[in-house]
This record gives sequence, structure tokens and C-alpha cells, in this order.
Amino acid sequence: MRLDTELAGARVYLRNHRPDDLDFSAGMWLDEENGRYLSDPDRGHVDAPFQRALDTLQDSGLGYYLTACLNGTGERVGTCCVFPDQSREEYDIGYCVHKSRWGQGFGREIVELAADWARAQGGKRMTAEVADGNLPSRKLLEACGFRIERASEFEKYHMDVRFKSHIYRLDLEPGRKAVSVALGKRTAETAAVFFEKTNSEAIRKFLPMKAQTAEEAAEDFYASQRPDAASFGRTIWAEGRHVGDVWCYCIDPEAAPNAMVSYCIFERALWGRGAASKALGLFLAEIVPKFGLKTVGAFTYADNRPSVRVLEKNGFRLAEEFMEGGRASQYFECHTESVII
Repeated sequence: MRLDTELAGARVYLRNHRPDDLDFSAGMWLDEENGRYLSDPDRGHVDAPFQRALDTLQDSGLGYYLTACLNGTGERVGTCCVFPDQSREEYDIGYCVHKSRWGQGFGREIVELAADWARAQGGKRMTAEVADGNLPSRKLLEACGFRIERASEFEKYHMDVRFKSHIYRLDLEPGRKAVSVALGKRTAETAAVFFEKTNSEAIRKFLPMKAQTAEEAAEDFYASQRPDAASFGRTIWAEGRHVGDVWCYCIDPEAAPNAMVSYCIFERALWGRGAASKALGLFLAEIVPKFGLKTVGAFTYADNRPSVRVLEKNGFRLAEEFMEGGRASQYFECHTESVII
């Protein structure tokens, strides 16, 4: 089966598998580390039937075999396969990201592109089977809205290796396309836009800001650009425009937590559409290796349920509840081994 067109995302696109992709794809699937939790065998257990299946992936009548490539360069970063049932109401997905690209959020973008496409085909459900030991992949699916449906088990092809697993399920809401999100560089200009857009009662009710004037916001931005700064931020882009910011502060690998994180989508049309959750996931994937973080914390008001859901989808767990200025508040913490690949 073959797509009629490429599936384009913020950073990657999915296209049909080609014979010249095989060295890259099989190089991941058969690799001891990259393919550890896949059903594919290691190189020593590839027999003639399996090799024939690899050599003819582009002609498969069972499903869609896709290659994920970077926008602009075409560099391959991963793979995806999607298998529809006979009714084409349920689609089963598999995915893999090259280990040189782990921790950069590509897996999540690949899954969301495939889910959007299945939804557009009239699909009602998407499923994925994941080994219980594959924590990053489980977190990825949960962040994409998948929920556990049932326990299962699978084995690696022709190898005496079995994994306990779970089948995850995503209900595909018609007409509810996920928002494509990317992160950009903060500048003095974007900092000024952010201050202007967030200087409203509706936002500051849930996100108190240190800067009370445009001048103070500018000073804070320039302070964050110093080499010894203990803060770092990115702009959030969706649908081709700047829609918010995400940032971390109190960065200190010797402290507990190693950093604090915060975020804001100021474009109200995007509230409730997953933009903040995706942006935070991308940001964590960047700052964890950049600053060597083991734990990341975040504060939110207890009645800010959308923010609580954003944190929970990205692996944060409630650690403390307290009163702040007479208002119920919560502290969440994320141990970064759960950060999504």
C-alpha cells in the first residue's frame, strides 16, 4: 500500500518507503540497541523469508511502510508502518526513531502525523503494541492521547526472546486535527510580543508574571542571554505564527530539582488543542541533554486543570500541595528518564 502524497509536519515528513531506504531502515530494526523492543530479529536471525519481506516492503499489500525525513534536507530520521483492518476503521501503527535522534521529539511527531492521516481516511481507532519495558515509547503514546486497552505479549522473530506488553488505543475524533508545533529562537522582538500578548487578566489569572512593564520584560530577556544565565527559553510556533513561549529557570545540575519549567500559549484559538503539551515535550527533549537535567519541576494553581493535564502528559507527577497567596497551588516534578524520545 502506498500514500498518494507525503504527510508534512513541523519538522519532518512521512513518505513511502523506497528500496534505497532499506539500509537505513533495517539498520535500525536489526540493531541490538535501536531494535531492542521491536519484533524484528537481530542480524544473526534474519532468514531467507524475512529477507524477502524486507526486500519487498515497497510492494506490501498489508500496510503502509513509511520513512520519516527532515524538512529541507531529506535526512532520514525514522520509520513508521500503518496497517488498516478490512473495514479501514482501525489502524495499527509501529514506529522507530534512529538512536542518533533519540530525545528530540521526532517519535511523537511521526505518530501524530500518522494519526492525523488515519483520521482523514475515516479511521475511528488507532492501536499500538508496546513492550512494558519500553518506558519512553509508552510515555510517547500517552502524550499523544493513547490509553491502555489490554495486556498482551510478543516475541522477536525466530528468537527465544519474549516481551510482556500492552495494546494502546487512540480514539480518532473526526474533524479534530492535531496542531503542528515547532520551537523557535527567542529574540528581543518576540519577548516584546510575548509580554504584550500575556498582559491580560485572563492569562495572568493563571500565570503570574515577574515583569510588570515592557521595560522589565526587555531587561529579563537580555539577562537570559548572558553566558552565565540560569534560564533558557524558546518561542512556540503553530500554524505558521508565534503563539506562545516555553522556558526554564533556576537551572542548577546540583540542585533538586535541576530546573523549573513554565509555558504559555497566548493564542486562545489554540487552547485545548494540545499545543502546550507538544511544546513542553519538545522543550524537555532539548533541555534535558543540553543542561544534563535529571529532574525538572513546575508550579501551577490547583484550579488550572489544563496546565495540570499538560504536565501529566509529559511525565510530571504531583509532589506537593500548598497555599500560595491564599490560593491552592501544586508542585509537580518530572524524572527525566521518562522524557519522550
